[in-house]
Amino acid sequence: MSRSEPSTNLPVPYRSPWRALGEDLRAVAATLRLGLQELWRRNGQGDLPRPALWPRDLAPLFWPLLLVVALAALLLVGLGQRLDDSASGLAKPESLAPPAEIPLEIPQEIPATRATADPADAPQEPRSEAPAPETPEPEPNAPAAATAETSSEAAAAAPGPMVPPDPLAELLASPAAAGLLRTASAEPASAGLQLVLAEDFLDLPGAEQQRRADAWLQLALGLGYEHLQLRDAHGALMGREAVVGGGMILLSPAERN
Repeated sequence: MSRSEPSTNLPVPYRSPWRALGEDLRAVAATLRLGLQELWRRNGQGDLPRPALWPRDLAPLFWPLLLVVALAALLLVGLGQRLDDSASGLAKPESLAPPAEIPLEIPQEIPATRATADPADAPQEPRSEAPAPETPEPEPNAPAAATAETSSEAAAAAPGPMVPPDPLAELLASPAAAGLLRTASAEPASAGLQLVLAEDFLDLPGAEQQRRADAWLQLALGLGYEHLQLRDAHGALMGREAVVGGGMILLSPAERN
């Protein structure tokens, strides 16, 4: 038997494209690193091109300084553009604002004929004058009892004299009292008013007592009184109006005794 020759169309082993891409990227990174190292070495040796006026001793600093200046210029340009955009957005001239819509007024059509005619143009009809009713004259022989009865009925139909409301009663019935006032007595000679407080007044907090006392002072001033005193059921003075300033002064338990 003759020896068979090996076939040239052998199967090629599979190679992942992602793996090949990774190897290529690693090769590119290695090449860039070598190139940067070479540039760094040449810059340190002063082999890179530079202006003729630049000192030879400072040759390694030329390109790093140039790179820093370029980056700083780019940052300043971007920051200035951003500030200009924000300023133009805030200070927008009114002339560029869209004009306000002006409502158009459509005139109403005038009707050809009026619905109601002018009363002056209407023909006037003759009016028939009705005779005035005759007032019956009282009979001379009418009894006096009828006259007295008529006068009594007229007196009963006539309204009686209006009695003015009592302002102190209105004060006791006002919402500001709220059951905290027992009686109210006026002293016309001194233009003063005395209010006798109920026992529920002592159960209120101090701030609420002060608020109610100031409200009663305003009501008293509105009724024409100049002085206000608050007393308990035993006649002890519990508060009075302030001589200097305004409002009421509430006495402490020690001051009441």
